[in-house]
Order: sequence, then C-alpha cells, then structure tokens
Amino acid sequence: MKFGLLGPLAITSDEGRLVEIRGRKIRILVAMLLCRANQPVAVEVLTDALWGLKPPRQAGASLRVYVHHLRQALGDARIDRRAEGYGLLVRPDELDVDRFRGLVALGRDAVSRQDAGEASRVFRAALALWRGPALAGFDGVDGLSTEAYSLEELRLDALEQRFEAELTLGWHREISPELRALSTRHPFRETIRGQLMRALAGRGLGAEAVAVFDETRRILGDEFGLDPSPQLRELHLSILRDDPTLQPPTSGDGTGPAPATRPRAPGDVVPRQLPAQMTGFVGRSRHLRQLEVMLSDERDRPVAMPIATICGPAGIGKTTLAVHWAHLAADRFPDGQLYVNLHGFDPIRSPVEPAAAIGLFLAALGVAARRIPVSSAERESLYRSLLADRRVLVVLDNAHDAGQVRPLLPGNAGCFVVVTSRNLLAGLVAAGARPIVLDLLTADEARHLLRRRLGVQRIAAEPAAVADIVARCGGLPLPLCIVASRAAVLAGFPLSALADELGQARRTLDGFASDDATIDLRAVFSWSYRVLSDRAARMFRLLALHPGPDAAAPAATSLAGVPPSQARSALAELCAANLLSVPGPGRYAYHDLVRAYAIELAESHDSAADRDDAVRRVLDHYVHTAYPATLSIDPTQTPTAVDPPQPGVAPEALADRQQALAWFEAEHAVILRAVARAVDGFESHAWQLAWSAVVYLDRGGHWQDKMTVLCGALAAARRAGERTMEARTLRSIGRTYGRLHQYDKAYECFREAISRYRDLGNVRGQAHAAASYAEILEYEGRYPEALAMSEEAYELSRSIGDPLHEGRALGTIGYLHALLGEYEQTISVCRRALDLSGKADDTVGQAGVCDSLGVAYQNLGRHRDAVAHYRRALDLLEETGERFYVALVLSHLGDAYQVAGEIPAARHAWRRALAIFTTLGAREAEGVRGKLLALDDKPAAPVTLVAPTKSRGGR
Repeated sequence: MKFGLLGPLAITSDEGRLVEIRGRKIRILVAMLLCRANQPVAVEVLTDALWGLKPPRQAGASLRVYVHHLRQALGDARIDRRAEGYGLLVRPDELDVDRFRGLVALGRDAVSRQDAGEASRVFRAALALWRGPALAGFDGVDGLSTEAYSLEELRLDALEQRFEAELTLGWHREISPELRALSTRHPFRETIRGQLMRALAGRGLGAEAVAVFDETRRILGDEFGLDPSPQLRELHLSILRDDPTLQPPTSGDGTGPAPATRPRAPGDVVPRQLPAQMTGFVGRSRHLRQLEVMLSDERDRPVAMPIATICGPAGIGKTTLAVHWAHLAADRFPDGQLYVNLHGFDPIRSPVEPAAAIGLFLAALGVAARRIPVSSAERESLYRSLLADRRVLVVLDNAHDAGQVRPLLPGNAGCFVVVTSRNLLAGLVAAGARPIVLDLLTADEARHLLRRRLGVQRIAAEPAAVADIVARCGGLPLPLCIVASRAAVLAGFPLSALADELGQARRTLDGFASDDATIDLRAVFSWSYRVLSDRAARMFRLLALHPGPDAAAPAATSLAGVPPSQARSALAELCAANLLSVPGPGRYAYHDLVRAYAIELAESHDSAADRDDAVRRVLDHYVHTAYPATLSIDPTQTPTAVDPPQPGVAPEALADRQQALAWFEAEHAVILRAVARAVDGFESHAWQLAWSAVVYLDRGGHWQDKMTVLCGALAAARRAGERTMEARTLRSIGRTYGRLHQYDKAYECFREAISRYRDLGNVRGQAHAAASYAEILEYEGRYPEALAMSEEAYELSRSIGDPLHEGRALGTIGYLHALLGEYEQTISVCRRALDLSGKADDTVGQAGVCDSLGVAYQNLGRHRDAVAHYRRALDLLEETGERFYVALVLSHLGDAYQVAGEIPAARHAWRRALAIFTTLGAREAEGVRGKLLALDDKPAAPVTLVAPTKSRGGR
C-alpha cells in the first residue's frame, strides 16, 4: 500500500485503488498511527486525539471497535498491539513522509557537495510528493496539528534550499513567480524574502527588490516592532550599490548569462506530440480562462502539480478544447509536450494500458527501446525521474477512468496535466485535480461554428434553416460539425434541405450517420454505452421511454421496476459516463440526441411488451403519487377510481399538504407530458392522472395547463367509451373555459355534461355541473340566471344527501343575493351555508362563505365585521394553495379598508392582490391596478361592491 499524509489522508492499494476509510474518528486514528509509523502509540494519546479532554465513559471499547474496522480495511498484519499501545506497520517507501524526508536528506547532501543541479532535482522530487497542506482536514486535533506544523516547516526549509540551488544555477526568472507567491503567503520568512530580492535583482529589477525590502521592514515593524535581520539589511545595501555578485552566473564560455530554464543535456529530446488543431474552433472562452488560471496560478505550484480534467458527454468537444488550449500554451513548456490517446471508449481497441502509454512517452523522451524497463513500476520510476526537473505539458486524451491515468502523472510540480474523459474521474478530483465540465454550445456559438465552416454568405442566405439546424443539433459540437461537413461537400445543396432531412429523422440519428466511425454520432454514443454494466444499460434504454423532460430518481426506480438501491447505482453510473445530466437535485435528463440513441436501443433490444410494461409502471408511479397528494391538498375532491399499481412500482409517500404541493411543482411539466403520452394506449392512466392534477393546476392558476390535461383526459375517455368520466371532464373543461373568459365554450361544455349525466341517471354529477354552470353565469354578470341554476344545484345535492355540495351551492346562492343588492338575505343564507360547510370540513367552502359575508357587511356599512370576515377567509385559504381566491379576498379586503379610511392598509392589500393576479395572468389584475392608481392620484369614491366571483363547485 501507499500511505499519504502530505495532503489529505490518502491510502491506495498496489493497483492504485483508493482504500476508503470512513468516519472521522477512524481517520484520526489512522493519521495518529501513521505519524508514528512502526512505533506503538499509547492508548491515552489516541484517546486524547479522538475525544479531547472529556472522553466518553466507553472510550476504550470504542477505540477497540475503531481498531477492528481498521484491521478490516488494511489487514490484520498491519495493526500491531503491544502493551504500550497500538502501532501501524508500514514498509520502507510506503509512507510519503518517509520518502519526503529521505529525498530532503539527499538534497542536503548534494548541497554539501556543492552540486546545485542535483540538489534542485532532488528537492523538486521531494516537494512533488505534496498534494496539499500536510494532514489537511485534521485542524485542531491534539497531536496532529503539531505534526502538521512540523512537516510544513520541513517543506518550507526544502523550498528554501531548492531556491538557493536554483539561484546558484541562474534560474532567477523561472523561480521569481514562486518566490513572490510564497513571500506573500509567508511574509515573516526572511529567507524567502531575501531570495526573492536576489531573484529580482538578478533580473535587473532592482527597484522591485528594494520595494520588497521596504515592505518586509514595514511588516516586521508593525507586527513585532523588529527590524529586518542583518543579513537582509546587508543584501539591501548590496542591491542599492548594484553589486555585480548579485547577477546570475554566466554560461560556460563566459559569453552571456546562464539559461533561465533547466540546462538541457546534449542528448535530451524535446517531444512535440500534440496533434494538429481542429479547424473552426469556437466559444469555450470560460473554459479556456479556467485553464489559463490554473497555469498562471503560481500559488499552488510549489505544493502540487496542476491537473485539469475536462469531462463531458460524447460529442461535446473535449479533445478539441484540450488540443486547442495545449497549442496556445505550448511555448510555456520549453521541455516539450506529450500526448497520448488512451482509447478509453474505443469500440474496436481496448483501452491503452498505463505501462504501454509510459513506454510511448519514454520513447518520445529519447529513451532507447532496449533501455525501456519491462516492469510497470520501473517504467513509472524512470518516467517520473526524466520529468523531475523539466517543464512538460502532458495531455492524456480519452481516459476511461482514474486508474488508467494515475500511473501517467509526473511527480514534478513544474509539469501540467490535462485529462479528457467522458467519465467524471471523481478519484482524480478527490485527490486535487480541478474539473472542467463542458456544457453545450450556445445558439450564437453554434451559428459561429457553422459560419466558420461554411462561410458568412451561405449562413446569411438561409437564417431560418441555420436556426433549425442549430436547434436539431442541440448545442453539441460533433453533430454540428457532421452537418457542416455534409453541407461543405454538397456546396450547391440548400441548407433548408439538410434541415428538413434532420427534422424527418428526429427520432433517429440517421441524419448524423457517416462512413467514418469517429464522426458517426450513433457510433460515438455507442462507445460510452458498450462499457456500461447490464443494469445501467437497461436503465439507459428504458429511461428514454419516460415521458417528461427529466425524471426524478423515484420515478426512474418505478419505470425500471427495480429496488431503489439498484436504480440509484445505475443512475450514478450513467451520470459518471455523462450519458445523463443532472438538471436539479435528484433529477436526471438526456440530451435530445442521446435520448434518440437510447430510444433506438430500446426498440432494438427490448420487446414491445417490455417497453409497454415500463411505460405502464411509470404512469402508475405518477398516478399513485399524485392522487394521494391531491387528496392531501383538497380532501373534498370528488373521488376518482384508480387502478392498482403494477408490480415493481414504488410511489412516493408525501407526508403533508406542503410536500404534496412541492411535488406537484417539481413534476408539473412531467405530468403534462405523461397525460399526453397516456392518451394513446394507456387511456385510463390519462384521465386518472389528469384528475389527480387538476386541483393543483386550478389553485395555482395554471389554467392553460389544466385545459391541456383535461382535453387529453376527454380524448382518452371518449376512446375508451367511459361516459361518466367524459361527463365529469366536460364539466371541468367548462369551468376552465370560464376562468379563461371563453363563456360560450363553457356553456356548451356544461350543457353537454348535464345531458350525459342525465342519460346516466347520475344526480350527483348533474348537481355538480349545474353548480359549475351557475359559476360561469355569475362570471358573465348574468346574476338572476346564475341564482336559478344555483338553486337547482342546491336541490339536487340535498336530494341525494350531499352536505358538502349542498353547502357550496347555498354559499353561491348567498353571494348572488349580495350581487343583486339583497344583503340581509345574503347574511341569512350564508350563515346556513357556513354551518353546512363546517360540518363537511370544507375549508374552501367556509372561506368563500366568509368572503360573501364580508361583502354583505361592507355594503351594510358594518366595516369592522366585513374586515373580520375577510381576514377569516384569508386564514382559511392560507393552507389551501388557492392563490386566485386569496387575491379576490385581498381585493375585497382593500375595498373595506378604503371605505373605513385606512388607506395604507388598503394599498397593502391591493398590492398583494395585484401581485398574485399578475402572476396568474388573470384579468382581475386590471381592476385592482386601477384602484391603486386612483388611490395615488386622489381619494377614490367609496367602494360599494367588488364582485369577481368565487368557486362554489367541485373540480
């Protein structure tokens, strides 16, 4: 094993696999034992580190449990139990701290022999072992903080000795950025400050060197009341005198200064392996800046070698970006650029073994074939030794996983590594690599790419066709390049014809086919699919059948019909392979072209019966989650007969109304598409899901969406011959037309619904339809007709003993009396309605009756009673999600406040009402806006009645 303390705690197996040590206490235990490797650590010392001054009563037993877990992770032979305590046995060269100390000793020996070149090489190799601050993550742990400080001091001492050697070699220019960054981070370290002054002076920047001294003197004086050391003061004087000894040493023939970079030996080879740049590179400015920042950020360079991982799905342009930037940065790597295609997802070749890749690199670095070691370990050692004091850019393209990459990483902080992969390479990121995740091209960038490939005139001539092509390619560079290549070959072919061809093949990838597998989109996607596990491959295919724009993990679980743990594992694998994206927490989506590929696979690999079963399961999931959710929002909702779910379906359990509303909000777009999918072939799901969603859609003011799902439910009911469901849906469509102020269509739906119910002998349905009919008549201001229809609904409800709808109909009758100016009668009727609604536990009905009473009291001049009833209505509506009715009551409340002369309160109520109406796109917003404008211009005339309607009927 390899054990690492020079950075976050890290343990890797012989194969390069990370050994996970879970739990902070166990990690502290490992770190404590490694700090005293091969020596017993007293139980008392370990206890203090784990629990501080107040260990629990069972600390000894807990420690034994932690040791037991450690034995399981590392092996019994690793843990030594003696009378003095516990020890962790580490073999020579397994612990990075031991390797670091050994290299530092060799570096000091080279200094004593005045071999500056060897000293620089060895110190750089030692410092390359650091992955971050020593024992990172263990701040404040007794025993570890002291050790971390000691190691940090040793690191700084090694840095100072390395800089001293490199100043002797004349590398003033190369080390100046590192010295400047370190002097900022360690302002009291006079040795580093002095070395920075010497490096600057040696470059002819004497004024900057003097400024460093002045800053040092000020910092030491402000913090400690001290002057700089005599040595630093003497150096300052030497700089002021322009002492020639401060200049870098000259080259061997004395003709000029020594080179600013590592002297190159006669036999050195400078590899230039970067492939040619792709033509037409566009966009990616943000990602190019990220790479530039990593390269120019000298603050991290002394600690660890920079590694950038460029990740993203197939066709996103990872290699193009890496190669483009590598060419831009090549001149900053004077010792060469190494490149290898690791073929991590090649359909024909196996992924390149790390040892083989290192063999290619060694050959590129000038190592004769007969001198390339046979064993992997020896190859790695030689590779890192050759790069130990060089500045080389290493591009590792198309990596399969972190294990393929780790052996190819140089040990030198002066090198820079860029890795591209379809996978996220989480292991490298956890070890300090910086991820760059590519996103899709914007529409402007996509047009720019086509313009670069096809010319300005051709693009300008067919803007509509270009927009269509850009949309079809969905921001993926590869399909854009494929289309551009075809258009370039067919120079006389109109772009509109290509766009039409892509449109005709929108469910397939035929429009992006090619004889060359590297640019055939179907083939490129297949390279990622081939390496999936069987579970992930099945999830990839079936998830394409999901009707929504994205899917939550529970829905994916039901769709696949597998346990949640298996579903989560498969989804994680697909995300790691960049075949799925994560548009929000716990939600998964395809790129449109990837979905098209997945659908092709599903149709070729999974039988029609298996595909239908998957769709049925996911529709069951939504029905059996949505229906209980809608009942928690409105327990008075008319019951809907729901078929039992298929085996494998795991509906979501929503604890309360708030969770139900949040679920509907998250699944809003999915439900619309699910109903549309169910209309053809899954008819019962269409109306069951539609009726499970209408309460949320209605109360949230999503009336166009409500109309969409109800029309789908109506089509499904008619196709299945479900007359009762057809009548119920017609009634609800009529109410929705009323919301949208399309009254003629609303009346037509009500008349048809009442006729259907009458033919079926369904009195309850007739009552509900009559109540809804009355509601729309009220909307249009036809109050006498509305009153007659409401009385009919009341009598029908009373005849079948339906107190809920009897109370709602009575409440509407009371409100209509108010609209007709019969306020005393309103109060009498509404009191009876309030009693019925209370017995039926109808919160919305009670709120409506309270609002009607408020209107009556307001017009009778009893303003306090009016305000009290409006506030009671708002309290009742608060938990229902009935935003439209909340706004109506707020509008009425503002009227009451205005009449009472409480203008600030009126303005506040109207503003709240206006905000809700505006959000809902309701016409009532204009009336409220007019009140507010009149209030600001001059005192408005007293308001006698504001009469937008309230719902008294069911959905």
